[in-house]
Amino acid sequence: MPARETSGPSARAIALMEQAALRYLARRQRTEANVKEYLRHVGASPTQIRTLVRKFVERGYLNDDSYALGWAGKKLARRPMGRARLEAELWRQGIDRATAMRVVAQVYQEHDERSLAQALLARRPVLLAAGSPSRAASLLRRHGFSEETIEELLGS
Repeated sequence: MPARETSGPSARAIALMEQAALRYLARRQRTEANVKEYLRHVGASPTQIRTLVRKFVERGYLNDDSYALGWAGKKLARRPMGRARLEAELWRQGIDRATAMRVVAQVYQEHDERSLAQALLARRPVLLAAGSPSRAASLLRRHGFSEETIEELLGS
């Protein structure tokens, strides 16, 4: 009886991992980091992860630029924030630094940071009515707006 190779997963096991990853991708758009973590979770080796992620990118199933642009646009529509905060949130989504910076630059060509800051303040009229520019400035800082934008809006 010939000896079986036990050094790694069978071709069938690899195909099952790929199918599972494709089902994971079919639910919603994901980042490369999301898929890598998922594949690690289902037991794929680092080599298998690299191979599958490369295959998914080549086929167009994974595109971090597209994901980041869509995610950032939706995020800003729901919750106005400054460049620094948006960039940090993209990093938390698993987007690499270069892609995040590129996407933030592109998104802020379409969205004026000053208008977003005004929209945030409009959601908190108590801060402006109370005549407390320091509290309003603090809110804007927490949401990642630049000091220049804060000074422009609050005049201090």
